[in-house]
Amino acid sequence: MPELPEVKVVCNALTKKVLNKEIQSLNIIKSKLFKEYDSSVFANTLKNKRILKITNKAKYIIFELSDEIILISHLRMEGKYRYLSSQTSEIPRHLMAYFIFSDQTILQYLDSRMFGTFYLRDKRDYLNKLPLSKIAPEVNSLFAKQVFDKIKKSNTAIKTKLLDQTIISGFGNIYIDEALFTAKINPLTPCSHLSEIDVIKILSAGEQIMNESFKKGGTTLFSYESLNNQIGNYQNFLKVHSDKLKFCRTCNTKILKIKVNGRGTYFCPTCQKER
Repeated sequence: MPELPEVKVVCNALTKKVLNKEIQSLNIIKSKLFKEYDSSVFANTLKNKRILKITNKAKYIIFELSDEIILISHLRMEGKYRYLSSQTSEIPRHLMAYFIFSDQTILQYLDSRMFGTFYLRDKRDYLNKLPLSKIAPEVNSLFAKQVFDKIKKSNTAIKTKLLDQTIISGFGNIYIDEALFTAKINPLTPCSHLSEIDVIKILSAGEQIMNESFKKGGTTLFSYESLNNQIGNYQNFLKVHSDKLKFCRTCNTKILKIKVNGRGTYFCPTCQKER
């Protein structure tokens, strides 16, 4: 699943290709991805609209269009965009929808799992409505006290809480493991066993790691690509979250893999002792 650094890389790549383009048509193949309205409403609303800005809030991609229209896209597990400089008769596997612009270039959305979502919103109030209204601030040590106050009485494992996007947003499976390793905190540690200093360490590490990942184009472990098959490079710098890393680079202890909330979780039992 693309995480925060990957989503930001996708936004940058899309900005370079489709900013200021006018949508001639939106052609929807799988309407189930387009939420709340009939697919024809999406197609009619976006017709002749110009893309003015592409940003993100946590893992949601936000297309700001002319006439105060907002299109929200979430890639979920396998979503990806492909840009074509001209029309083609070839229909790629897993094509869910595609935009044709007035200059006849094309932006395709592909999704093998069909978990991705699209929402239509009004620019004047889209941040106050779901799915964005309950999104917490992105990973940043400035919000450590806020996060600590939310979790300090909980006996839930810290990794489970960090995956909750209403507590801190943008933290995904890979980067939580990497941040917990850097902060020397076991992923199963109950939140009530952590201090505010521990939370500061986790968020500081997460912020730094994700910034580095963004600079390197994100992490490609499975299917992630930013645009047109461009993969990231940060997987070559991971310290714990990888099947290729058999032993801890710090202490040479065997790295363990467990399940937390159904997510593959990697940690070093020596560097990240239980509390």
